[in-house]
Amino acid sequence: MFKLIVSDTVVAPVKGSMTDANGRKVDFSFSLVARRMPADELNAMHRDGDSKTVNQVLTENVTGWRDVVAEDGTPAEFSQAALGQMLNILGMSATCYTAYLEACGAKGKEKN
Repeated sequence: MFKLIVSDTVVAPVKGSMTDANGRKVDFSFSLVARRMPADELNAMHRDGDSKTVNQVLTENVTGWRDVVAEDGTPAEFSQAALGQMLNILGMSATCYTAYLEACGAKGKEKN
C-alpha cells in the first residue's frame, strides 16, 4: 500500500566528520528541517539553467535544525545567519545538500 499524501517538510539526517585542531577526526551528526522540494522543481532548476548555488538552495529551503549545539554545549538557535556560518565550513554544503536531496526523495528497500 502507498498513500499519496506526502508531508511538505522533511527531516534530513546529516552525518560526517571534521578534523579538529589536533588533527583528529571528530564525527558529527545533526538533522536539518526543511521544505520538501518536489522533483519537478529540482528538474526545472537544472533544465532552465538556474544558476542557484547549493548554499542558495539550502538557505531557501532549510527552516530549522536538530541536535546542533553552541560552543558551550547548549542548543544552538537556528537562524539564517547561523545556517550560513555552518555552510561556510568547507565541505559542509555538499554534505547537507546530499542529505537534503535524499530526505526529499523515495528510496528502494535495502536487502538484508
